[in-house]
Amino acid sequence: MSTPKNPIKHVQFSTTDYFKPSVNPGGSSTPLKPVTKEFRNELLSSIDRVYQSLEAGVETSGVDTCAALVELESNATAKSHRPKALFNEKTCPFFGDQGYGKLLIQVNPKGLEALRKKIETAESKKAIKALSTIKSIRNYSPKLDYIGEDLTPIIIRLFRYNDDEINLAIDHNFENLLDRNDAKWVKHLSESVRLYKVFSYSKTLLDILPSVSSVQSAIRSQSITVKPMTDSTVRAERAELSDPEDDKAYPIIGVVDSGVSANCPAIQNWIAGSKCYIPEALRDFSHGTFVSGLLSNAFHYNQDIRFPSCQSKVFSVEVLGNGIGDVFEIINAMYEVAEEQPEIKIWNLSLGSSSPVSLDEISTMALMLDEFQDKYDCLCVVAAGNYTDSLREWPPVSQLNDGVSSPADSVRAITVGALAHVDGHVRNEEPSPFSRRGPVSNYIQKPDLVHFGGNILSLGGMAIPLGVNSVCPLGNKRNDVGTSFSTPVIATIAANIYQQLGERASPNLVKALLIHNANMNHGHTLDREYKHYFGWGLPRDIESILEVNDYETTLAFQGHAQKSFEVEKLPFPIPSCLRTEEGKVRAEFFITLVYQPNLDPNRAFEYCQFDVNVGFGEYKDGSFSSKIPRQQEAHNYESELVKNGDKWSPIKVYQKRFPNGINIEHWKLRVSILDREGIEVEGVQIPFTILLTIRDIDKEKPVYNEMAQLMDAYNWEVSDLLIEPRIEV
Repeated sequence: MSTPKNPIKHVQFSTTDYFKPSVNPGGSSTPLKPVTKEFRNELLSSIDRVYQSLEAGVETSGVDTCAALVELESNATAKSHRPKALFNEKTCPFFGDQGYGKLLIQVNPKGLEALRKKIETAESKKAIKALSTIKSIRNYSPKLDYIGEDLTPIIIRLFRYNDDEINLAIDHNFENLLDRNDAKWVKHLSESVRLYKVFSYSKTLLDILPSVSSVQSAIRSQSITVKPMTDSTVRAERAELSDPEDDKAYPIIGVVDSGVSANCPAIQNWIAGSKCYIPEALRDFSHGTFVSGLLSNAFHYNQDIRFPSCQSKVFSVEVLGNGIGDVFEIINAMYEVAEEQPEIKIWNLSLGSSSPVSLDEISTMALMLDEFQDKYDCLCVVAAGNYTDSLREWPPVSQLNDGVSSPADSVRAITVGALAHVDGHVRNEEPSPFSRRGPVSNYIQKPDLVHFGGNILSLGGMAIPLGVNSVCPLGNKRNDVGTSFSTPVIATIAANIYQQLGERASPNLVKALLIHNANMNHGHTLDREYKHYFGWGLPRDIESILEVNDYETTLAFQGHAQKSFEVEKLPFPIPSCLRTEEGKVRAEFFITLVYQPNLDPNRAFEYCQFDVNVGFGEYKDGSFSSKIPRQQEAHNYESELVKNGDKWSPIKVYQKRFPNGINIEHWKLRVSILDREGIEVEGVQIPFTILLTIRDIDKEKPVYNEMAQLMDAYNWEVSDLLIEPRIEV
């Protein structure tokens, strides 16, 4: 007999749930280190060197503004220690960062002179404290990651200051520089970053770039690849057809890949449309066809109940030729298709660069992808990437350079790693020996999720792929390995969730449902040490995600966090069936918070501008103490909170089990928000989604029904998460 299933409940916050708490400004005037005469002189010498660099930069950039780098002491990175008394609009203001505790300042002659005087004359407690936070001041050196002298297309990024007039002058002068050097170029339409693709230029231009003070970085444009398919895994047997049902609506996924073969009968009826951006001579449909087979028929081809039964149609965006893609052209193609196909809300990107991303910044393609997702209110599902230098053991026995590859560090996207589906080099359901790991900049967790992407069998010195199943361009059965192939499995689940949610659908809610389910069913049992490979775990099929059992309840809260405000549900009812004879609550709790902070591409490590927090716990005598998660220790350094406490991470996942019960009479759910230093935008509202599951540890008590009755008694505005479609008469 099947277990009764119940819908997740959606709870609407009321206007009275939002309130403005009293604010403790925090911080102290105690110096973090002695400020000696020698230290002041050292800083003044640094100012002289920055001034010399500024003068030289005027020759190349044409403006008397440049960037310099201020490195803070390791114990001075918290917002309360930020030396705004020295670096502000009257001197050289902060406008970005280049890694943890490495802040960019906007420099001009007048500002430098004012900064010099402040350093020379600082005597107040506040000014001395500000000086004590500084480790060094130095010139900025652009990050130039193009390789060799083959003159392949490059993407050049210019600084963006908080001054439109200066930015326009920088653009104009840089374009003149390109024209004087006979370069061919195109400017990206991005509103958040200034990017130029330069695709015909001389060695002279490469020699000049390091001295152009308006240049922030440069990368190779043709840096995106897909894992080559394994020819030996194609079988002679034809793939069975599994066509779409005529009377069923399927979600459409944008597949940014190598295209889909017109000679593959198994996939033809699943193609909703296509657009090609690749010359005929460079087309190779192998990878894109395999990915599309998994999007449309993952369970059908694998006959494994761990694969989802839900299916999706494909809109093919063909941007990879001979397995190589251009960052600039890929993003431009996505913009063009999104304008023409607004119904596409899930995009599959089984692609990436061949090297790990920096831990100090978000990659250029990820920045572009985040802006794309915000503009079109959609969700990208991105492969974590494949590590090919060697086969990783499990558990890992050495430190490998196997961090996720760009654009898997996209903050808005779901990044997918791979698990083995059979025993081989690693055991079944362990991370595939090629799957890359997180975290990325600001210690943000990547991958977010995992699914099955195959294993490797080491036999006689040979690496034999033990792949997941799909189809080849000619319609035959095929198997292969890679995070490219775990990614579409997550994408098809996401697309079907999005479709079923109807009017309630949002990238936040879809992401939260996937991650919440993965953590409840898999992730919370894993060793935290290996979170960087597993993410929050392996989600189940769509029915498991959208339904709950009688012995538990899952509540979905959606709202907008606002600066200086908190959101609360007080009092919060707890089913009496979960209380012991002593009145303790004996239960297991799961909480997932997903929010959409403002993003600042000028800030590498401080990319996420707001930190939203959730707490569930005891309300007593007018004060609140969070038990899930536990209240952070007040003395923890900022670095500890960021690295180990998920501070500034837009996804926060918690689980707590109380087998002996916890003695709390009155419960409260609280949402609070913290902004970065210098964020003065009032009225900013940060969309957030919270999923809260309360479960009977013994899986026996009628938690679902009792919670429904309590919410009704509390006059909460509650409805089923899935809205039944209206039948037009």
